[in-house]
Amino acid sequence: MLVILVKNVLIVSKSQQSIAPLSGLLQEKGYREVEAAFSVQKAECLAESHPFDLVIINTPVMDGTGIELSFYMADSTRAGVLLLIREDAVEACREKIENHGIFIIPKPISRSYFCQAIKMWEVSKRRLTRLERENMELKNKVEEIKIIHRAKCVLMQCLSMSESQAHRYLEKQAMDMRQSKIRVAEQVLNTYEN
Repeated sequence: MLVILVKNVLIVSKSQQSIAPLSGLLQEKGYREVEAAFSVQKAECLAESHPFDLVIINTPVMDGTGIELSFYMADSTRAGVLLLIREDAVEACREKIENHGIFIIPKPISRSYFCQAIKMWEVSKRRLTRLERENMELKNKVEEIKIIHRAKCVLMQCLSMSESQAHRYLEKQAMDMRQSKIRVAEQVLNTYEN
């Protein structure tokens, strides 16, 4: 199943001159919602009020290096973070930055490298979204199992059924009433726990 990305981006940079070309490249790639911030404070405020898919930080920013902002964005938002940093500074901070799940793009920026990094981020985002969905499905399944188990225990306690009798009861009720087993279990709990 293909996941369609909303593709809204925040670009943080100290000047409009550096935002315009990045914004143009992103719009070529289908990113329609591109916002700009010129300071750490403005970027943090925007991130709190908008669910950005991607944050691009062109270091240094007006009121800081941008590295601390990249950590904040990576740790407190669901956005992917791309950090544009001078090539001679990359190795000094690569490990710490990458440990936060931040993509690094060395400056000066090559158009093809930038586009490749965006594509890698999109692939990672699709994979992460799929894993999150699978994780949520598993959590829901575990919750259902807990509720069904609790309903069996209630039947065993209140109606003196064995575990296999309680299990069969839930299955038969679900079949007879044309409801899911979880729905029958919830009805049992509502009846006997209240």
